[in-house]
Amino acid sequence: MPEENWVLKKVRTFGTAFTSAGFKGAVTRRIPIVKWLPKYQKSNILSDIIAGITVGVYNVPQAMSYSTLAGLPPVYGLYASFFPPLLYAFFGTSNHTSIGVFSITCMMVNKCIQKVMHLDDVFDEDALSHIKNITAVEIVTSLCLLTGIVQSVMAIIRCDKMMKFLSNPAISAITFSSCFFGLFSQIPKMLGISIPSRDSRFFNLYYNIYEIIMNLHETNMATLTLSLSCLFFLLAMKLWVEPKLRKSSCGNIPFPTELITIVTTTFLSYYFDFEKRFGIKTIHTVPRGFPKPDVPRFDIWQYIIIDAISIAVVAYAVTISMGQIFSKKHKYRVDSNQELLALGIANIAASFFSVFPTSASLSRTLVNEECGAKSQIASLISCFCIFIVITFIGPLLASLPSCVLATIVTVAVRSLLMNCRDLVKLWKFSKHDFYIWIFTAFVTLSADIAEGVAAGILFAIFTIAIQSQQPSIKHLGQVRPNDFRAMNHYGVAKDTSFRIIRFDAPLIFANVDKFLDNVRDAAADTKHRKGSNESDNDDWGAIILDCHTWIYTDSMGIDAVQEIDEDLKNMKILILFANLKSSLRRQYETAGLLNHISYLQFYPSIQDALESAHQLVATQKSFFDVEKV
Repeated sequence: MPEENWVLKKVRTFGTAFTSAGFKGAVTRRIPIVKWLPKYQKSNILSDIIAGITVGVYNVPQAMSYSTLAGLPPVYGLYASFFPPLLYAFFGTSNHTSIGVFSITCMMVNKCIQKVMHLDDVFDEDALSHIKNITAVEIVTSLCLLTGIVQSVMAIIRCDKMMKFLSNPAISAITFSSCFFGLFSQIPKMLGISIPSRDSRFFNLYYNIYEIIMNLHETNMATLTLSLSCLFFLLAMKLWVEPKLRKSSCGNIPFPTELITIVTTTFLSYYFDFEKRFGIKTIHTVPRGFPKPDVPRFDIWQYIIIDAISIAVVAYAVTISMGQIFSKKHKYRVDSNQELLALGIANIAASFFSVFPTSASLSRTLVNEECGAKSQIASLISCFCIFIVITFIGPLLASLPSCVLATIVTVAVRSLLMNCRDLVKLWKFSKHDFYIWIFTAFVTLSADIAEGVAAGILFAIFTIAIQSQQPSIKHLGQVRPNDFRAMNHYGVAKDTSFRIIRFDAPLIFANVDKFLDNVRDAAADTKHRKGSNESDNDDWGAIILDCHTWIYTDSMGIDAVQEIDEDLKNMKILILFANLKSSLRRQYETAGLLNHISYLQFYPSIQDALESAHQLVATQKSFFDVEKV
C-alpha cells in the first residue's frame, strides 16, 4: 500500500480537531493549565508560595534595572514582569521557567530603539515623516507584537525543529558578546555623563568605547563615588557573603542584595536630596497602576522586522534551553513547539500593555527551581508580588539614583562574561563548535546582536555542509562472528576475504564524488590483492558496503550507486549493501535499481552479505548471468 504523503497526513490530523476527542486533546495541548491544574497536588502549594514570593522580591530590582538596559524607564520592566509570565503560566509547558526581563533581549531591544530613533541617518527625511515623533515605548510595543507574531508563525510551521541550528556554542558566544553592549551602555550612567548616539552597520560598540574615553573629563564625581560604593557592596556580597549564606539552612532562599541596595540608596537619595545637592540623576517618576491598553503601531514594522526575528529566535533558544534542563532533572516533558507558541501568545497579548519582548530568565529560573517551585503556580504568585509593587509601592522609588540600577546591571552581566571559558572545553571536544563560537562572537562584536544570531545559524549550517562533504571512510575487519569494526581503531580486527567499507554519512549530492573515489580505490585494491595471475584476474570479486549510517539518499546518490555499479562490473566486482534502512530500500526499489542491478539484494547484516558474496563469486559466471540469492 503506498505511503500517505505529508499533506494528507496534516489534513487528516487537522480534521481530528473537529471531533469531540480531538477538540479536547487540542485544548489540553494548547492550553496546558487545563490539564495540569485539576491534578495539582495540594502538598505542593507551600513550596510554590515560597518560591513565588522569593522570585517576586528578587524580580523587582532586576526588572527595574534591566528596563534601563532596554533603554526604557524602570517601571516598564515591572510591566514586563507581570503580563508575560501571567500569560505563560496558562500556555507554557515548563514547571520551572520564569518569563520576563532578560539581559540579552533587553540589550537587543535597546539596539532596536537606537536604530529606529536614528533612521534619519539612513533614509530621506520625507520618507520618515510618519514616524518623526515616535517614542521609545511605541517602538518596543510594536517590536513586542511583531516578535510574538513571528514566534507564533514559527510554531505553526514547526520551526522549533529548525531552531536546532542555533547551537549552544552560538548562544554562548552571543551572550558573551552582548554583555559588552550592555556593559558599555551602563558605564556612562555610572559616570554621570552622556555620549552621542551613532547607528551604523558596523563597529558601534567600539565607537561607544571611544566616546566614553573622550568624555571622561565630564564625569560627575558624586555619581562615580555612589556607583563605586554600590559596585563594591554588590561584589562583596556576591563573592564572599552570599556563598556562605547558601551553605546555611536557608541556602535555597537568595539573599536580597539588590533589593537592599535599592531601598538604602533610595532612602539616602530622598533624605539628602542627591539630585539637587550633588547632581546625581534619579528616575524621577514611577507611575502607580497599570498603563491603559493601546494598539501598537504597524507602520514601523518594515524597519524592525530583522530585530523581531532575531529576538524571537534568541528568546526561544534561551527559554527552551532552560525548560529542557529542568524537565530532565525533574522527569517531566517540555513541548518545544508549545513553548514557542506560548512565547508568541505572551508577547502578542502583552504588547497592548506597554511591554517589550520577553523570554525566560536564567537567574530567575534558577532561583525559582532552587526555592522548590513545583508548577507555574509559583509564577502566578510572583506576578501577584509585582502587582503589589506596581499598584502601591512604585511611587516610593522616585528618588532612586539611575546609576544604582546601572551598577546592578553591570554586576549581573559579569557572570555571563564567564562564557568565554567554554572555549577551552570546545577546543578539546569539538573544533567545529569552537569555530562557531569564535565566528559568532566576532560578528556580534563587530556588527550587532541580530547579525550575530544570523551568523551563528549560517555558520552552523556551513560547518554541517562541510562535514557532509568530508565524511570518514572506514575499512572494517572482523572482531568476532557478526561483529565488524574499523581496522584502524581495533587492533584485533582481522581482514576479511572481501573488502568491507563503511561510509559514515548519508549519500547525498555533497559527498557523492568522495563516495565514488573511495569505492573505486577499494575496488582497485581488491584487484591488486588478487595478484597478477591472469586466471585469478578473471574471477569475480566483491565489495560490501555497511550502510547503517545512511539515513537519506538524494537523486545524485542514487545515480552514484548506478554509476559505481557500472564501473565495478567492468572490473568483475560485485557491490553488496548491508544494514540498509527500510526507507532507503523502498526508495531504491522505486528508483528502479532492482531492475538495473540484476543481483541487487539488501542484507540485514554484514555477515549475511559476506556469506552471499562467497556464493555469488563462487558461481564464476558472467556479470549478467549472476543470479539473485
